[in-house]
Amino acid sequence: LPEMEMHTTAYWVSLPEGMPAMSQEELQNGLLGLSNVLANAAPIYLMCSPGDIRVVHQVRSTFTQRPTVYIYDNYPGGVGFSDKLYELHGELFETAAAMVEGCGCESGCPSCVGPLNEFTGTDDPKGLTLRLIKLIRQEA
Repeated sequence: LPEMEMHTTAYWVSLPEGMPAMSQEELQNGLLGLSNVLANAAPIYLMCSPGDIRVVHQVRSTFTQRPTVYIYDNYPGGVGFSDKLYELHGELFETAAAMVEGCGCESGCPSCVGPLNEFTGTDDPKGLTLRLIKLIRQEA
């Protein structure tokens, strides 16, 4: 398939500088879980379909040089979802934490951090996701 490019708007959050050390694999798995829970939490505030936004993560962002999660409007030019999420940053991460902590599973499931077959080399994606959420909430 040909490469696709769309000009839109995005909200992003980067992990703080000087964060506690994590292996590359732990970081990748934590970012994956965080991306999945944000993809489920954001539509609650936006009153939109999950398909109206997209969430991607990078272990090392080309813009910030830090681990970063991007949430972008899935419409050319954007429709304002990203702006609203920026305004609701604290509430979004409070809800994300509550969704993961409130899940009855032990170490992660499709309802909280996403499909477990996406995670590699960890048996606690839930813990890794909560660790990153905590770091971001402390930074805010």
